[in-house]
Amino acid sequence: RHENNTTMKFSMLAIAATVMAAGVNGFAGTPLKTGRSFALSQSALKMSTAVDVDKKAALATAANEARGLAMDSIAAAHSGHMGLPLGAAEIGSVLYGSQMSYNAKDPQWINRDRFILSAGHGSMFIYSWLNIAGYDLPMEEVKNFRQHHSMTPGHPEFPNSEHN
Repeated sequence: RHENNTTMKFSMLAIAATVMAAGVNGFAGTPLKTGRSFALSQSALKMSTAVDVDKKAALATAANEARGLAMDSIAAAHSGHMGLPLGAAEIGSVLYGSQMSYNAKDPQWINRDRFILSAGHGSMFIYSWLNIAGYDLPMEEVKNFRQHHSMTPGHPEFPNSEHN
């Protein structure tokens, strides 16, 4: 297992913020190292539900953020397609926010999940999520969507000398 395995950067922060805002000091129960069974208290179950609700809210917020990036970048380029980035934003938030295993700081990590987008006209979808997930795709490059020599071409091809 890779030590630096991370998921989308917002999800853990949102969960931590929820726990802190709720005043939860951790799960109530018997510590596992005593050998006795681990029992969750009613407050721990409420916290679990609150965290689940907050995670859903964080994923919805991330989906809206990805939509905003797509709309702004496509409008600035005066070119591109909004259908896939806007319509599949929730899919991206679930994949990058809770389902996929990846490490944005080590994109070649051997055990990472791979996302393949074959709809080149919807490339702003992947650029939005790579930026939000913390990959080395700076906001300046996202803003340069479909511009000559940018890291964000309209129909990315791999390998491409202009795309990392």
